[in-house]
Amino acid sequence: MKTRMFGNLTLRHVLTWSVLAVLSTAAGLFLVRAALGKESGKEPANVDWATYEATQGATHYTPLTQINKSNVKDLKVAWTYDIGESVSIDNPIILDGIMYLSGRDGSIAALDAATGKEIWISEPKMVTARQRGLAFWESTDHSKRRIVFYRANHIRQIDAATGKLVPDYDIDLKVGLERDPETVFNVQTVSPPRVWHDTLLVGSAPGEEYGSAVGDLRAFDLNTGKLVWQFHTIPTPDEPTAKTWGPNPRAFHGGANTWTGTSVDESRGIFYAGTGASTYDFWGVDRPGDNLYGDCLLAIDIRTGKLLWHFQDVHHDVWDYDLASTPVLFTAKSRGKSVDAVAIAGKTGFLYAFDRVSGKPLFPIEERPVPQGEHMEGEQLSPTQPFPTVLKPFVRQSFTVEDIDPAIPEPERSEIQARFRTLRWEGIFTPPSTKPTLEAPGSNGGANFGTTAADPVRGRVYVAGVDIPAVLQLAKSTPQFGAGNNPMERGRSLYQKNCASCHGADRAGHPPTFPSLIGVSGRLTNEELVDFIHAGKAPMPGFPNIAGQSMTDLLTYVNNGFTPSDAPPRRQMKGLAEGEPRWRTDYGYWYDKRGDGVMRPPWSVLTAYDMNTGAQIWQIPVDSDPEYPIKGIKTGTGDTNKVGIVVTGSGLLFVPEDRLKKLMAVEADTGKVLWEGDLPEKAVGVPAAYAVHGREYVVVPAASGTSRPKSKPGTQTVGESKSPASVHNQFVVFALPEAKR
Repeated sequence: MKTRMFGNLTLRHVLTWSVLAVLSTAAGLFLVRAALGKESGKEPANVDWATYEATQGATHYTPLTQINKSNVKDLKVAWTYDIGESVSIDNPIILDGIMYLSGRDGSIAALDAATGKEIWISEPKMVTARQRGLAFWESTDHSKRRIVFYRANHIRQIDAATGKLVPDYDIDLKVGLERDPETVFNVQTVSPPRVWHDTLLVGSAPGEEYGSAVGDLRAFDLNTGKLVWQFHTIPTPDEPTAKTWGPNPRAFHGGANTWTGTSVDESRGIFYAGTGASTYDFWGVDRPGDNLYGDCLLAIDIRTGKLLWHFQDVHHDVWDYDLASTPVLFTAKSRGKSVDAVAIAGKTGFLYAFDRVSGKPLFPIEERPVPQGEHMEGEQLSPTQPFPTVLKPFVRQSFTVEDIDPAIPEPERSEIQARFRTLRWEGIFTPPSTKPTLEAPGSNGGANFGTTAADPVRGRVYVAGVDIPAVLQLAKSTPQFGAGNNPMERGRSLYQKNCASCHGADRAGHPPTFPSLIGVSGRLTNEELVDFIHAGKAPMPGFPNIAGQSMTDLLTYVNNGFTPSDAPPRRQMKGLAEGEPRWRTDYGYWYDKRGDGVMRPPWSVLTAYDMNTGAQIWQIPVDSDPEYPIKGIKTGTGDTNKVGIVVTGSGLLFVPEDRLKKLMAVEADTGKVLWEGDLPEKAVGVPAAYAVHGREYVVVPAASGTSRPKSKPGTQTVGESKSPASVHNQFVVFALPEAKR
């Protein structure tokens, strides 16, 4: 089978980037030596975690070696930073001994990274509760040091020295997408942008409904805010890729966006971004063709905005198989030569790796025939999809009735088995239809944001994957509408009709089965709320026919005056009648009555790859359910929480365990768990590692819980609210005791 690849590289490009590759490798070795100190074996005084996911290459890697396999058992809590009732999954950045993070009341804080003492804290509600990180920029002339972030679909900056908002820097992200801005519900992503010199590189999260905005990638000048370039992920009619869409694709289609992390080859000036599916996710009759550049790894010249090469991992996606993980950069041996490479993991469970400059696969990828069975009338499925031939999948891609979890009690287990036997399943890429269809992995499975890391020195890639199938079933539904003259009234009407019976007329819920929705905007972004409402999660059904203006109205009421309650009614995009019936399915994530995966565990696994050979080195479950009836089995998380990975130069991986409320240290060579440290709450997001004054620290956001505090009333740690009723959400920092260093 041949590999279907597309690219825009010329010989001049290849020769230019080849020269730069040599310079880049030399520069990289110099930086590693500098980071390790002038004297052999001596730790540096300060080592930064300088950007989201550690490096511009999104490696999650630090060269630090002070905490190692022999002493990791001695790690203790060095300090904590309490954020009260707020929620945060922020991956902090640490520069020159200062930690910047988003936390209490949506504020941004600067802390002494050695003690946790606040240096400054910004005004509240700067960022959303589920912000994954911040960007740092220092101007080329060193006159400006800024924290760059998204706020209410705008790009803003604050002074890194004071935390004060820069008033004259304000970019409206809803402008410039060839849509009436009032028809755009959301654009900003909760993953931070990338900075390259004085250029800001921006993705988007425009939603996944009919009429969602296009997912263009954009570059802005960090001094002036002016648009530098705009890359069309959905083409205009005169662009070459328009033939992969059908007529006038930008008029009505949306998505094909980068909502997760991106990476940058700094010396070459190449921007790497993974894009998601085109809308509507599960029905593509109105977009015949492969739909370039949806579901693609893109390599873009930052100076010009021109595409250098691309790879599409899913042609004509009708499964919501976004490339949701960040592309990671590393160096490996390929065919006896050192190659600067980029790898990206998919929701499909496949890992792909390429030469950074040419886009040539490190290991063969074949186009193989995929199921063409029963599908929606008019759907033009791709006859083939790309399959890696050497890199084995990191999650299961098929299930049988025997895989139903034996721990599920009867008669529920027999009911699940009976349902399984009714499902359509012809293998991965079985197309959805009006009949219940198994999707394995489900669209919440495989890799997601923050779950991929790399050791750039040893040529290894680590992937944390989720192993949950889904059941899809398309049906024609008419959107629901609420009665009333404004968003609050219409939202209340929709809530009482669809939600009040479980979550209560006052939104207080009936915990633990039906959680309170009061203050939900502090726990979930609007994007995440839309996902839950459309998809459901056992025992909550999905409501895919609440969409468009009706979704805006419902969120306005549920958020009780928080954004977007004061927004005007959102106008429907021209050409799309909101009341028109449309084909929809919920996301169908398949859980049992406990909220666990219906298949036998593990539901999530951590996989190590040797990218010099393509071999899987080891695979272990991540986390465990302490209530799982069959003791001694590590189950994995298996839910919507995603965990990040820290890779150290001493051969350790630090990975949060959500359900156990722990941070674990894993031996990178074997997958053996060497240490587990207790956390006050669930840890999600990406931890960070850094050094200040010669002492190495690991920080993890244990800030996604809603339980009452474990500390006694009146006690207080650094930054903690004095209120005895405050929720015990913290950033927890571990280090070796001074005597053990």
